[in-house]
Amino acid sequence: MTLKKTLHIGMNVSDMEKCIPFYRDILGLKQVADIRMCNDFLTTVQGKKVDYRIVKFESPGGFIVELHKDFLQDISLPKENRLQDTGLRHYAYEVDDVDKFYDRVRSFHCETINPPCTSDDGSMRLFFVRDPELNLVEIMQIYR
Repeated sequence: MTLKKTLHIGMNVSDMEKCIPFYRDILGLKQVADIRMCNDFLTTVQGKKVDYRIVKFESPGGFIVELHKDFLQDISLPKENRLQDTGLRHYAYEVDDVDKFYDRVRSFHCETINPPCTSDDGSMRLFFVRDPELNLVEIMQIYR
């Protein structure tokens, strides 16, 4: 048995209404679902009763970002999210023009942690932006 492909990433959010515009309007992902799930299947998977709103966004290439809001549990935002911390720190999107995309996210007053910079070997140029819940998204241009 082998893995076939990467399907999605799921992130719990505290404020769905702040996150949707970031993924849909700023990053430009296509919203493909907005569903409510509260059933035995999820209870079995989670090991406890949950009541989820799940909003799914699809990027070019088919990768899905799922935002989960559990109405039965309050979650708090992390105090910070740094690249050097343990756990999942970021995920990345490739763009045609990283500098124009940087200008785009800055025009929406998104927090970036660096301006676009080029790797030492010149193979890529990138920057990091935070979503409203402090999740880090890498935006990169790869020179082939």
